[in-house]
Amino acid sequence: MEKNEKKVKIMLADICYPKSEALILPSNTKGIMSRGILARVVKDGWKGLEKEAKRVAMEEEIKVGDCYVTEPGRLKRRGVKKIYHSAIKRLPSDYTSVTIIDNALRVAMSRVIKDNMISVSFCGMGIEPGDLDVRSVARIISDICKYFQDEINIKVIDDNVEFIKDLCIFYGEDYEAAVK
Repeated sequence: MEKNEKKVKIMLADICYPKSEALILPSNTKGIMSRGILARVVKDGWKGLEKEAKRVAMEEEIKVGDCYVTEPGRLKRRGVKKIYHSAIKRLPSDYTSVTIIDNALRVAMSRVIKDNMISVSFCGMGIEPGDLDVRSVARIISDICKYFQDEINIKVIDDNVEFIKDLCIFYGEDYEAAVK
């Protein structure tokens, strides 16, 4: 990687086009992928992805805060080698907190680095309508990016304008660059 190349890139875009080796998704302990961003990833990635996520979650007895890994399905053609599921809820209908998201995302990032991935993409977690305050999540994700930026190339990709604007403010990035 060249010295002038940024290690953290914030993008207003679709997470289903990550162009990274690793993709971290907000998940639940049961592997259910029927709502929100997870449903979009299943649609783009492969219907068997949810079956695999459920199987792995059951076999590994996942708890909130854990991370489990599945194959990328059709997202492999977009450069994804593995999907890391960051368990931020027990069930899709449960509540989460910024503390859970902070801990779960750090666990997932550590596992991505341990697996020797060069790049990782993830989206805002817990920011679907009715979930957490977008600004609070943006602050946590900014802190995580700063913590891991020297170890791996990071892309934060989301189609939530408010989240991307807040993340740019906290990270010190130009919003206009994020929407290009």
